[in-house]
Amino acid sequence: MKIIALLSLVTLLFACEIEGVEDESSSKKKGSKRVADSLMNGIEDSTRNADHQGSNTEEKAEVRDSLVLESGLKIKWFEHGDGPTLKKGDVIKIDYRNKLKDGTIYDGNHLVKKPYLPFVVGWNQQTEGWDIAMQHLRIGDDVDVMIPAHLARGEKGIEGVVPPNADNFLSLRVLDRMKPIKEVDGIKIWKVDEPKTPGDSIEYKDEVYLDYWVSSESSPRYDNSYQRNRPFHLVMGDGNIVPGLYKALHFAREGDKLLIYIPSREAYGEEGLKDLVRPNEDILYDVRIGKVIKQDQ
Repeated sequence: MKIIALLSLVTLLFACEIEGVEDESSSKKKGSKRVADSLMNGIEDSTRNADHQGSNTEEKAEVRDSLVLESGLKIKWFEHGDGPTLKKGDVIKIDYRNKLKDGTIYDGNHLVKKPYLPFVVGWNQQTEGWDIAMQHLRIGDDVDVMIPAHLARGEKGIEGVVPPNADNFLSLRVLDRMKPIKEVDGIKIWKVDEPKTPGDSIEYKDEVYLDYWVSSESSPRYDNSYQRNRPFHLVMGDGNIVPGLYKALHFAREGDKLLIYIPSREAYGEEGLKDLVRPNEDILYDVRIGKVIKQDQ
């Protein structure tokens, strides 16, 4: 089975336009019906192999349940979890492989040698089909999802990786829900990675260099420092970032990677931001703290 490394969820989470936030820059639940397994032939009978199950031998897994949505999206369950149903805003740990019909794996956490990656439900981190599927899943589920092309990469595809009008085949395990390390004034902070040796904490007047992408609910990843190929520089307390990000950074250290949910009142409030953030719209940051220069240095 061929494997192609792709700039997708992997690179969006470890890399993925906003000038520190002050500058330029769901899916309605589909009707569904239970169907017999014979109607699920659009999802190729896949084996749960080393990539998905951590085993060195390929084993045919038993399909326990299946679902077809009116949109054409199809789900096969190999395990039903007993955890809570996923909801918008959940940060979950996922073990996944995204494939083409011929079996080519073009995306997955194994590409960055991680046992899982964090995923924020309902925030357009991947294609529309992902968030539609998540509405039907719970913690512990082990599934294959056939995402039709119009809910995946569509007519454009991804040059050299995903052909135009290609259906996607997602093998996914929902491992766990991540709890925020801190909640303050409605702001939620998740730490998704950190160095083995903790870096400097961030305090008033410290200089901070960070990379990030940020999304509003209506404009996914509307700003992205990775695309500019240079980190954003700020001085804590100078007022050039939204209040919610300023508050959140006080709980971060050099080298940390964070997901930060910021309610509208701690972001752009009733004014919004041009056509990128609507009035009273919440935002979500993915931040990696690159360097902290203490004020006394």
